[in-house]
Amino acid sequence: MKTGSGGTDMWCPECKSIMTCKAIPGASVTDRSRDHAQRWHHAQHADLNWFQRGRECLVCGHRFLTGEMNIDYLFELAELRDALSKVKANAEAYAAESKKAATSLNKLSDSLKVLRALKIYKDAK
Repeated sequence: MKTGSGGTDMWCPECKSIMTCKAIPGASVTDRSRDHAQRWHHAQHADLNWFQRGRECLVCGHRFLTGEMNIDYLFELAELRDALSKVKANAEAYAAESKKAATSLNKLSDSLKVLRALKIYKDAK
């Protein structure tokens, strides 16, 4: 939302609140000359296009980049994050259970070594 104070109210990642920010050249944020361009696309994904702007918070002076893109991609990103979070949790649980199983197998193997040393085990075959 454009404000009368010469900027746009938006979330500032430094202040962590909605503050008035002005548009500035992206290159002044990143120090990369290629960031003077505002229209961007992803080289490997032709359907990903966005509009980039540099911003400066008029309250704290923090400089950052914003990107305007199709809202559908943001919802897709949220879904992918949720799915990845579940995969990560399942992988961590699997790793923990695998470690427990490996420990149990090692203990069982040690027990079998003791049994093999006994004559009783040899006779049971």
